[in-house]
This record gives sequence, structure tokens and C-alpha cells, in this order.
Amino acid sequence: MRLLILAQPLPPRALEHLGAFVEERKVATPYGQAGPFALRQPTNGRGIWILPYFGSPDHTDPRATLWAAKELGVQRILAWDSVTGLDHDLVRGDIVYPSDYIDWTKHQPTTFFAQTGAGYLPQIPPFCSDITAAIIRHLPAARPVVYLGDEGPRRETAAEARMYHLWGAHVRGLNLVPETYLAKELELCFAAIGVVTVLGADRAEGTAEGEVREADRAILAALPGIFADLPAPPICGCDHLQAGSRQRGVLPADWRLWG
Repeated sequence: MRLLILAQPLPPRALEHLGAFVEERKVATPYGQAGPFALRQPTNGRGIWILPYFGSPDHTDPRATLWAAKELGVQRILAWDSVTGLDHDLVRGDIVYPSDYIDWTKHQPTTFFAQTGAGYLPQIPPFCSDITAAIIRHLPAARPVVYLGDEGPRRETAAEARMYHLWGAHVRGLNLVPETYLAKELELCFAAIGVVTVLGADRAEGTAEGEVREADRAILAALPGIFADLPAPPICGCDHLQAGSRQRGVLPADWRLWG
């Protein structure tokens, strides 16, 4: 069962412990081309695709990325995001994982199924419970946060940072929403790890480059254990979220005919 890491750009040497490089591939989808995805093969035989990913108005349509992942045989996606710390208890270099989200995107696609309603899926839990549980076990210092998904490209104002925090958001980022609920529509497991790299606009920034690099190293070191700890087959239920729609004939058996 293959995995996909959606990550910030990382030097090849940093990824060597995830396995030997095998190939690079781009994938044509109904939503545009996605990739290139780089495949690494660890010794346990579970292939890991890696894709540098940026949340911005001009990045690849998230539906293309997720469609391509499913086409490549991926079931589980772990996103590694750089986030803005809105909660005043967070400092640069803190490792977090989203336990819930607020969708504040305005121009992103919201479903694969605009004509059928097959995207009307529960958002509890908002992120895959199998992957999240493994993150908690292997990164015990990681803190649960409510993630506010935004689009950029600009930074928030100080007033917006205070408003987001009042809403209950602990961090702001650009890469997990709408991806997490679009992944559910394709029955993909999706969860995330975040590193606080900047502070909200209502806070003094300070300097903590060393702490951010240390957090990145801790995540890289934990990834093999996280992946090895995932149950096979999944027990989270993400892989059959569309079972009811298939049984009712709303969706055909072949997922490539969905949408």
C-alpha cells in the first residue's frame, strides 16, 4: 500500500533514509497535470511517493494532485506543512498536528462531485485517525491544533490574526484545505504534521531558525516509524467512505468515472 508525502522542498540527501530513489513521474488527470512525483523504495517494500507542494492561487489544482495520487496506487497521504502560529502559546519550531480545521478558502475547488452530491461526507474526524494516531505515538511533543486553511498569497493583518484566533484557530496554513476533504471524496487517508515557521501578524517575530531546522530533523527522523506503524489494511474507514454512494448507484464501481 503506497504512501504520499506532500512536503516542503527537501534536499535529496535528507530523504535517503526513506528509501532509494526509483523513478520520477508526472500524471495527467481530468484536472490538469500533477507532479513530478518522486518514488522512493524503503527496505520494507512499501513505496513512498514524494511531492513538493505549495499552497497558493497558482499551484496545481488540488483535485489533480489527489487524483494522481490515487492513480499511482496511493492510499495514505501525509502532508508536511509550514504554518503561521496564531495561538500565543506557540513559538517558531513547535511541531503541531491538525485535529480540526476551519475552511477560509474562497477560490479553491470544493468537491469532485458538483453534480451528484456524493461529496456530502461527514468531517468527523477531519483527518485520518490511523495516520494521526501514528504521529502522536512517534512525535509525542507534537501539539494538536485547529488549522485555519487560507489561500494567500499575502500574510494576514494583525486584526485578521486576532480574528482567526478568536474563532478558535491555533495556526494558519495554505496546504491542507480543501485537500483534506477532497481526499475523503476519493476515499484517501489524509493527515498532516506542521511546523510553526512564522508567528501571527499581531506578534513580534523574533528569531528561531535553529529551532525550525531542529523540528524538521525530528520529523524526518520520525517518518519511517510513523509509516511502519500504520495498520494494514486501514482501520480508519477512510477507504470506504463512498460505499453508500456506490451501493445506491450514485457512483460507479470504477473510481475513474467519478465526478
